[in-house]
Amino acid sequence: MAAGGRFPWRWVIAGLAIAVIAMTMIIPPPGKAQEVESTDDTVEAGDTEENEPAEEVCVPDSIRVLVLNGTSIDGLASRTQRQLLRSSSDSTVILAPFDPSDTDKKPYEETILISHLADISAARIIADILGRPEDCIVWEVPAGNAPVIVDVTICIGEDMGEVFPTIE
Repeated sequence: MAAGGRFPWRWVIAGLAIAVIAMTMIIPPPGKAQEVESTDDTVEAGDTEENEPAEEVCVPDSIRVLVLNGTSIDGLASRTQRQLLRSSSDSTVILAPFDPSDTDKKPYEETILISHLADISAARIIADILGRPEDCIVWEVPAGNAPVIVDVTICIGEDMGEVFPTIE
């Protein structure tokens, strides 16, 4: 005990701070890959091992989507938007901040997903929900520090007419 019968809180807090600093120097932060040394020094002639970096999957908390109808099917953008909103999960919430509308030109033969973010994981999730291949995703990232209003724009093509029929 310290002089006067008081507990030395300052020493306890200083000791804890030093322990935390020491632990952060010893233990790597989460997500940082540790190198594992190989114990097998012999590699046979036909055995080659490719060390490709694992692709990180980033699941966004929310995805802002604009749905545009590029077909002659009335109401297809609304049906697609409703389907997307129903597809929200615990990990990802899909938002549609604008009413669905028509594209400037018609008809689109195939559906196109335009990612307005440098990372296309949000567009991949939307493509998965719509059952579209990843090659339908294109980028249109705003120049400079322009704010992004929506993360993904969907231009619905004629190929989506079979997915969401007109009768609900």
